Amino acid sequence: MGNSEEPSESREQPVLKMERNFKAAPEVVFNTFTEPEAMRVWWTDNTEFDIDLRIGGQWTIKLEDSGTEYVMTGEYLKIEKPNLLQFTIGMPQFSPNRDIITIHIEPDGNSGSKMTFIQSGEDIANELRQLPKGTVSESEKGWQEGFDLMAAAWDS
Repeated sequence: MGNSEEPSESREQPVLKMERNFKAAPEVVFNTFTEPEAMRVWWTDNTEFDIDLRIGGQWTIKLEDSGTEYVMTGEYLKIEKPNLLQFTIGMPQFSPNRDIITIHIEPDGNSGSKMTFIQSGEDIANELRQLPKGTVSESEKGWQEGFDLMAAAWDS
């Protein structure tokens, strides 16, 4: 990742990168990140979505769990349906920072898709720096749970 002239904390932050293959076309995978009805595949039925899918558009997802409301917000930075989606993501109740999610989706040549998911920014970098070697971050576990739900929906 990048060159290693000088280890600079500000330039060489760790990122969370995951790759997944899905038995779904790129359009279907893209829609699970951008269209409320498709997003329900990996969110609960009581989740509220407010999506303004355009560059500079804002999005908000609200979910209540055990009496606590969780709110995720962000702004769309790049939209190239169905191959690229980039947006900021934050949970104001936990941190004033916003990370950046970049999702690349390409056909796998077998009527499915290969997705590369990258989360970068101060919060994920801090989480990854504090991670004991050989363990998986809570963020990665959470994203993978969602991706598992997506895969299960398309495998049936």
